[in-house]
Amino acid sequence: MATELERLDRIENLRQLEMLNAEFCYFLDHNMVDRLLDLFSEDAFYSHGPRVSLGKQQILDVFENRSADGDRTARHVQSGLRIELTGEKTAKGESICMTFAADGPAPIRSTEVYLVADFSDEYSLEEDGNWRISRREIRRVFVHPSNAGPVSYSAGYERS
Repeated sequence: MATELERLDRIENLRQLEMLNAEFCYFLDHNMVDRLLDLFSEDAFYSHGPRVSLGKQQILDVFENRSADGDRTARHVQSGLRIELTGEKTAKGESICMTFAADGPAPIRSTEVYLVADFSDEYSLEEDGNWRISRREIRRVFVHPSNAGPVSYSAGYERS
């Protein structure tokens, strides 16, 4: 049976992982690239369909290119987060992310769901005491007809 301290540690770890996921959506939606990048481990793996980014520099390139085209308004709504602590410093997560997006500044008069995707994650507790995303794989489930593919720094895919 777990001790009170073990139960509290578990709750704290789960809460930190919930916040990590919430901050990903918030920082992405508000173009806070530096804060967003800090959510990833140095050697993180980040994929979205055919686009694969390895390490923070390639992930930075993706997020900087995402906002390079000017005014873009997007909101990511995450739900169904399931977290499994797999070790003292490792965890896995699954969630669903729904994206609303349109060109132009807010307020946008009307929009449709741009993408619904499954997120499959692995997390690591780093030496500084913060949980970070060490692996995120994004799998598209429902895609708006105007959504040609994920933002890419190397191929001709459009916004995600």
